[in-house]
Amino acid sequence: MNPLVIAATGACTPIGTRAWQTGCGFTARQSSFTRQAITGQAEHRATVSRVQAIDAACKGTERLIRLAAPALHEALRGQPAPAAGWPLQRPIPLFVALPGSLPELPGWIDAGRFALELPRALDLAAEFLPIKVYPGGAVAGADALSQAYRFMHDNPSVPEVIIGGVDSFVDTEIADVLYQRRWAKVNGVCEGFIASEGAAFVRLSRKPATADFVTVYPPFFADEPRSRLDSDTLPDGRALIEASHGALKAAHMPVNALHSYWSDMDGSAWRGAELASLSAALASQGGLPQAQDPAALLGQMGAAWAPLMLSLFHEMRQWLTHPVMPSPLAGHAGLLTVTGLNTRVAAWSATWNRHACTAGRSSAAGRRQSPISQES
Repeated sequence: MNPLVIAATGACTPIGTRAWQTGCGFTARQSSFTRQAITGQAEHRATVSRVQAIDAACKGTERLIRLAAPALHEALRGQPAPAAGWPLQRPIPLFVALPGSLPELPGWIDAGRFALELPRALDLAAEFLPIKVYPGGAVAGADALSQAYRFMHDNPSVPEVIIGGVDSFVDTEIADVLYQRRWAKVNGVCEGFIASEGAAFVRLSRKPATADFVTVYPPFFADEPRSRLDSDTLPDGRALIEASHGALKAAHMPVNALHSYWSDMDGSAWRGAELASLSAALASQGGLPQAQDPAALLGQMGAAWAPLMLSLFHEMRQWLTHPVMPSPLAGHAGLLTVTGLNTRVAAWSATWNRHACTAGRSSAAGRRQSPISQES
């Protein structure tokens, strides 16, 4: 399969209602953490990170739609304009990850209603935004990316596709369930993850429309023998190692080509153990650069992780126009991983590339080009 490139992104998170705002907030190490009461508990309060612009009384499917709509609108209106134009003149397929199911809250998220209402929120006819949903949580975002690759391979006439994800752990009912499971961070009771919410979308095309662009490679999947959250035993990281090796092989990328490593760690001990195992496994190949963990500032984003990390990677483009220290990005590569709240792990690679011959570029820019840059 030919690799796809990022045309535009969109995001809606607690630290920014646009992709560029979230990227700036993450680079500045900003966070938006607060406390939320647990039903029936006078003193126990969960640490959460919510989008303040959305009323706390808005819950379930309706909240997901309100999170997703501005992010999808940004991805569709971003430059360069979509091949279908705006308003859309022809359909753009959308593959989107939704939260995983909770047995304690059956029917809490209505995937069918989400697929029906999201185009309406953007004042679009449903046939112009055909949606395929993957209600599986964090790794479902990688499922969406994988299916987008397959769709583009099977339909060579389609110029672009959108992948996305939306999730929310801050609904009172969900926070109560996480508290009962001892998964959420509640001061003095349990040290789990920080419940958060957000949405992100990435428009992928076949050919770059700008001089500097991000190439996204297909994801690779692996499974742990047991759920990491249902055991006190730290995982040995075999699934993360397998997924990472597969992702690097799919991108034909050596480990020492990585300039950064992105993961969805949020400080939980079992994720730190996995990262240590991965570092040890890659030591003989040049080692693993220092990890960057968006969850340390954003909390647990669930199904939004895969497109959000791609959005953050894409927002490195701000470095190109920094007024004091502009930074060339050609050759900058990242290994991105997601781990679900079950046994699944996914990893994939992304790289910043530059056209080999771009009008108006100096020969010095060409000399800076990385050996892994892709010619168009």
